[in-house]
Amino acid sequence: MPEENPHPVPSWLSKDYVQQKLSTYLKDESLRLEKWEISPAVPNGENYASVMTRINVEYTTQGSKKKLATSFLMKTTFAEKDPAFHVLVNYGVYSREMDMYQRILPKMADLVKKEIQDSRRLFAGSLNVNKETNSIIFEDLSLEHYKVACRLKKLDLEHSHLVLEKLASFHAAGAVLAEREPGIFTVNYDRGFYNRHTRGYQPVMTNLLKALSRSLNLDQELRQKYQAKINRLVDQVMVYGERSTTNHPGDFLTLTHGDLWTTNVMFQYDDKGHPTNAVFIDFQFSVWNSPAIDLHYFFSTSIHDELRLQNQPELVQFYYYKLKDALKKVNYSGHIPSLFDFQLQFRARAFYAVFASLMFEPLMLYNGKEMASLGQIISEGESGMRLKDDVFQQECVRKKLHLTLPYLEQWGLLDEM
Repeated sequence: MPEENPHPVPSWLSKDYVQQKLSTYLKDESLRLEKWEISPAVPNGENYASVMTRINVEYTTQGSKKKLATSFLMKTTFAEKDPAFHVLVNYGVYSREMDMYQRILPKMADLVKKEIQDSRRLFAGSLNVNKETNSIIFEDLSLEHYKVACRLKKLDLEHSHLVLEKLASFHAAGAVLAEREPGIFTVNYDRGFYNRHTRGYQPVMTNLLKALSRSLNLDQELRQKYQAKINRLVDQVMVYGERSTTNHPGDFLTLTHGDLWTTNVMFQYDDKGHPTNAVFIDFQFSVWNSPAIDLHYFFSTSIHDELRLQNQPELVQFYYYKLKDALKKVNYSGHIPSLFDFQLQFRARAFYAVFASLMFEPLMLYNGKEMASLGQIISEGESGMRLKDDVFQQECVRKKLHLTLPYLEQWGLLDEM
């Protein structure tokens, strides 16, 4: 294992374990693992809720005269001693994602393929889901030439439209699945970043806001206009977040992705470089809620600034008609809101844009030298404070605040709510 990986290899991860899982997946008992290598699969700053490992293997079978090679990805939980584990454990993220891959996603993919009539991939298949080790082994979609877009450059209109189209199918499948199988999302699908059961993310949110406030001392204009509002928000962020994700009678609700940003989408391209499919990954925070939270989160973290600031109503409209069409194809019998009502629902969830753009987006843009992790964000030690200050003192973040803060203030999202 490379030295730079801060997470040790689990003791149960052995050559025999990998051989057994691969043999079962390929349905070939003659398979013998000749070589295997493991390495970190995700760079610093691109994953905060799990450990991702790439496993490269060479193997032989009785039916092959030469060695075969492949790779796959494995997701595991943080060790219990890791501070991130104690933030995440009460959210049920690990058991939820295993349930998604075992039980939910295959049904949703089948709905999308047969009824919405979209044969493209919806998610990466899993080789093995192991509840004893809290691990999932996935297909490596890079072998099919899927790749993640650059989190720093973000997505243009063509990529954004494709994501919204696939998201509409995902949401339609979730809504009709809940209709056909009542109670399927009752257990463990009620705990997104904000919820009424746990506030494990509170130190993450408040520490990031405090770092944002400190960074405003470097800009007199922003400090005078916004620092007092950011300081007041520190004490209210969880209250406002929970309020923004509370479901009300008449809301259109479905299974949301819950953590939809650039690195949780993989794209496949044609020969001319145009994206032809978008596949979602990382379903740890999938939650039963308004699809508006996925839209706010995606718009605030993953698309070009001019699209986010100038074209959101149009993008919501584009998504809405894709959703409406998909719901009709799956014969959804629930109430489909009008575009006007859906825009109101989107507006009612707008605080999600505050947390996504002021707290999470700066982290997503971080490209510095400090080790970025939940433990460091929570920590008030020297290295933790250095990371958080470095995040908000990036030149790109400081420039974006001159756009983002006025935009949020115009909607009343920085005032008392």
